[in-house]
Amino acid sequence: TSPSRAVKIAYFTCVFVFVLICSIMDTQAASLFGDFSCKDWGELDHSRKKSWADAFLAPLSLTIQGLKRAEHDPYNDDPHAVEPALRSIDTFCLLHPQAGASDGAASYLSMLTNH
Repeated sequence: TSPSRAVKIAYFTCVFVFVLICSIMDTQAASLFGDFSCKDWGELDHSRKKSWADAFLAPLSLTIQGLKRAEHDPYNDDPHAVEPALRSIDTFCLLHPQAGASDGAASYLSMLTNH
């Protein structure tokens, strides 16, 4: 196996494992922190949304940083990251009322960590 082929195989294996872990973690994190429906999300006060979003997103973002072996964690390294996350979850829930807040949070984190 040539070095470039081995690198490609390793890369695609890492991407597959990353996607698999993120999908499992989304499900596990939702059950750990509770998963508000988008209807319920809209009725929460700001402080409750902020507490839930931080508890949900911070460990997932840290895990993604470790999996990518990245130096920068775009969520945890930004002390103001929760506010754009809340706006994103709010927008997601308005557009997808049948979904859960964890779906909106996962969508936001995916966008944030893939830039």
